[in-house]
Amino acid sequence: MSRSKSILSLGSCAFVALSAILPFGAHAQADPSQLGIPEETTFAIITRMSDTVAARISASSCKDTRNLLKEMRKSKGSKTSALSLEGQLLASAQTQPKLQQVVANRVGTALALKLMQCNMMNPDTLGALFNQK
Repeated sequence: MSRSKSILSLGSCAFVALSAILPFGAHAQADPSQLGIPEETTFAIITRMSDTVAARISASSCKDTRNLLKEMRKSKGSKTSALSLEGQLLASAQTQPKLQQVVANRVGTALALKLMQCNMMNPDTLGALFNQK
């Protein structure tokens, strides 16, 4: 896979994963059991996807991470059809607290570490959050 396609792929995966942990508007609740997919299967798919995204974020360069964040800011949303199986799984990841927790734990940690490693988020600035009353 070419470098630009790899970055784009990383960007789309990260967008999908981060959209599950960022605030969202009024989405219809996507119940995995209504998809015809067993809940454990949905959980396994989202877990594997989150692990893949986290690994790609961890392995990316600081420049690639900056480009990824720029692309995410420009993006207007996922281009996945809500009627597709993938779209339904992603809707589940956005609306199901258990799946949100999986994404946040795996992807959030990798992204925070990469941002600190690349001096895009200073650990000292996080201290200000703890000192607020």
